[in-house]
Amino acid sequence: MSSATHGSPDVDVGYGASAPASASSPLSAPLSAIVVNWNSGGRLVACVDALLAQRQEAGLDEVVVVDNASSDDSLSRLEPLADSVSVLQTGANLGYGRAATAGLEATSTPLVVVLNPDVSVEPGALRALADSLAEDPTCGLIGPRLLTPAGKVQPTCGTAPTLWGEICGRFLLHLVLPFLKFRGRRPSELKPAGWVTGACFMARRSALEAVGGLDSAIFMYYEDVDLCVRLWKAGWRVCYQPGAHARHVGGGSSRQVLEAMLVASEVSYGHYVRKHFGSLGAAILLALRPVEMVLRSTLWGLVATIWPSRRGEAHARLRAYTRMIRGAGICTDGEPVQAKTGQVGRPTG
Repeated sequence: MSSATHGSPDVDVGYGASAPASASSPLSAPLSAIVVNWNSGGRLVACVDALLAQRQEAGLDEVVVVDNASSDDSLSRLEPLADSVSVLQTGANLGYGRAATAGLEATSTPLVVVLNPDVSVEPGALRALADSLAEDPTCGLIGPRLLTPAGKVQPTCGTAPTLWGEICGRFLLHLVLPFLKFRGRRPSELKPAGWVTGACFMARRSALEAVGGLDSAIFMYYEDVDLCVRLWKAGWRVCYQPGAHARHVGGGSSRQVLEAMLVASEVSYGHYVRKHFGSLGAAILLALRPVEMVLRSTLWGLVATIWPSRRGEAHARLRAYTRMIRGAGICTDGEPVQAKTGQVGRPTG
């Protein structure tokens, strides 16, 4: 994690302003909720219902659903809630970051909560997140504890990626040495985090605007890590609040087009490492891509042999790893060839 972990709120954010030394209490600040949807079916209604149930307690002014050209009935299921929800249709699959940005531009409240449609915030969660922001004016973004439908805590925060850790990751060493993995944290108390998942987070609009918001060049994956790293560098803190709970189904969009999702993940990874590790670090990591994909192909080949029930997933992964080794669907500038990968949406697992 960068030295900004303990940075002062007076650190220059590079936009002609600095993170505020004090901030108005979020308890009196209106809140907007932005849900990025893509073919989520009935999960979208459950997500919106959970938000609306906390409208008065959390000072929730509006709920905006940004739809990435869904082809299912998820929007039609929202019709009974038409008086309480605004729907913004993008007309195309813009990816998670650009869709979330469209939602931010359509709202103006000092606080925003951004979430996947397969996340349902539990009672008191929004208030707990807002309370934490009120108590720490240097905190620009905060994430809740996410639980599986069965109640298992998901590892949804962690330390910021390091070059050494990522090099080890290319050799899958994090599978035997978990401390090398930048994911996988489950804190039991409120504390700073290098990043929190984009599946659900609350942020100050001023903090997001200070760092330029979500990176529109990232179609999906790593936009949350990138945003949190930039917030830390700008002097804002990112925190994890396990006292705020939300249920997260996870993997909804990913399972629909797993092969395309995996390729898009590697595309975003390439963009991230070029941006944060410099040309030399990126060159090393991208040169090691075939090594990682060969190792992953070996492991998932074994999975396909041993567990027949997972053969479908294994074959999709093997196709994706082969494409990554060959560079198919990945351009030199790091942008995905969407016409070949098909329509993809935000990862939820």
